Amino acid sequence: MLRVAVVDDEASARSELVALITRFSSENGMQVAVAEYADGTEFLVAGAAEDIVLLDIDMAEVSGMDVARLLRKAGIASEIIFVTNMAQYAIKGYEVRALDFVVKPVRYASFAIKFRRAVDIAARKNNSRIPVETREGLRYVDTSEIIYIEVKGHKLIFHGRRGTFEAWGTMKAVSTVFEPFGFALCNACYLVNLACVVNVAQDTVTVDGGDELKMSRGRKRGFMDALTHSNGV
Repeated sequence: MLRVAVVDDEASARSELVALITRFSSENGMQVAVAEYADGTEFLVAGAAEDIVLLDIDMAEVSGMDVARLLRKAGIASEIIFVTNMAQYAIKGYEVRALDFVVKPVRYASFAIKFRRAVDIAARKNNSRIPVETREGLRYVDTSEIIYIEVKGHKLIFHGRRGTFEAWGTMKAVSTVFEPFGFALCNACYLVNLACVVNVAQDTVTVDGGDELKMSRGRKRGFMDALTHSNGV
């Protein structure tokens, strides 16, 4: 079941969005669980674990942009769609890896197109459990939980949101498996989850959690192309 959060400090706006989601789910034969939050703080305190977040920018207590920044800082990879009458600020959504934005008053036609994209991405994430052979035996890995994979000799180190674990293998083999799920090499030693990239400097990639990974000159163009494509640009 798809989980969606509607975060807006106006009850009428929340009701309208819930109605749009209900219509979309009915037309597409989907099961969707919608949670409403009257402000950003309430949403964050609740755990912010939904697949998709429809997030108002202009809220009294905490702005939607600040909420999004806190989500990313916490390593939460929910698909964010800003819903706002402040389009001039919504275009800065790339800073928090927002998927898109819609402008109030929200029209169903435009909403359905952008929500469909978020649904498709969330579905891929939810169906991305991959078996990995570790010392302790076979382990099923949710690719959205992996920030990056590091290789040292014939040992693979999986750096995840809940810690690290090791497996045996080669970077070539693990790249073949993980690249279709939005991973790319920034050098021969690091395979990065593109959804976890926080910043890219001249020769450094910063990921969720703060690790800074060296980016090689030979891999830079391919990595940047993959990152741009993953952001839908």
